[in-house]
Amino acid sequence: MNRVDQHAEDWALLARAARDPAALTLLYERHRHYVFRVAWGILGEDAAADDVVQEVFLRIHDGRMRADPRARLTTWLYRVAINSAREQARKRRRVWGDAQAHDVLATIADPTADPTRLDRLRDLGRALAALPLRQREVVVLRYFEGFDTAETAEILGCRQGTVKAHLHRATRTLKNQATSPMKQEKLT
Repeated sequence: MNRVDQHAEDWALLARAARDPAALTLLYERHRHYVFRVAWGILGEDAAADDVVQEVFLRIHDGRMRADPRARLTTWLYRVAINSAREQARKRRRVWGDAQAHDVLATIADPTADPTRLDRLRDLGRALAALPLRQREVVVLRYFEGFDTAETAEILGCRQGTVKAHLHRATRTLKNQATSPMKQEKLT
């Protein structure tokens, strides 16, 4: 099935999801990993990301979601996931504190991966934890999910210039962290 056909089918499934468990199950199987990755990127915690996945698909099942079929379903779903993750973060009154910088292995790495690579992924998780929420959202959408600037802006409900500014600041912060004296000491 090509992307256009899947796009149309996804919207048809969404329209039926509140009354057809099979449609909801198919949507869940197709898109739960995306929702999880976005939520994890914002919250940094497997359990919290799982809660977001459940909340998003429960809202779809209950028919509480307003959708705009002019957009791609994935764009709409990412926006719903981000908003749900933000709600979760407010409820918990914390977002990725240093103590909660979890092992990235569980969500984006192969369990048999090279230990050096895993250390770099853990370092990346800690570096992302230091970013402000909006910068972290932009980094997750652009670099982990591969959205372009226009798509990222649409998902976040902001202008492309805002996305570029957040991405620039995040990149600068991450680069400064990588070249800090403490980091250099750790590398040698």
